[in-house]
Amino acid sequence: MVKTVSFIILVFLGSMQSAFFEVEPLETKDSTVVFSSESFLKIKGKTNVSSFECQFDMATISEAISISYKDYDKRIQFKDTKLTLPNLEFNCGGKAINRDFNELLNTEEYPEIILKLKEISKTKIDTGLITATIEITISNIVRTYTIPISIANNEGLHVSGVMPLDINDFNLIAPTKMLGMVKVSPEIEIQFSLKIKES
Repeated sequence: MVKTVSFIILVFLGSMQSAFFEVEPLETKDSTVVFSSESFLKIKGKTNVSSFECQFDMATISEAISISYKDYDKRIQFKDTKLTLPNLEFNCGGKAINRDFNELLNTEEYPEIILKLKEISKTKIDTGLITATIEITISNIVRTYTIPISIANNEGLHVSGVMPLDINDFNLIAPTKMLGMVKVSPEIEIQFSLKIKES
């Protein structure tokens, strides 16, 4: 009798373990999106005497971008969802500063910045925003950041946010001007406002 009861308990525990740990994997969903002409992405920074802003030409991203993701209860996990930004498509407002910008990014050797969307949390933080985990590659060095973003649903999705970066994290050396008197601050930020529609 004791053996029978023990056997029943073991079977029950085994079935409970299956219920908790053998969760059916989520199906991967695929989509393609395009950016509206109102979208923008820019890099902002400062020197010890002024500030600068380098705006990316969004018109160069004319093709639809593929998105692959799994939608969990509290997060959306993305697979190989990336935005490739050729360095030469940033305009900082003049030839000299454009040249300095591309010198900073080692454009001759590494001509692109790559942004990969890894995950979006569905849980709002204190500010009412949610968070996104983004992997960025600059000058062949990869770093991952989790930043607050805003998402609004108005004739498509409107995703906006600011990603602070330290150029020292990417081993970048800013050029100095006027015998070293003009120096670039290592703290820069990527600002983005992307209006997205499914294609």
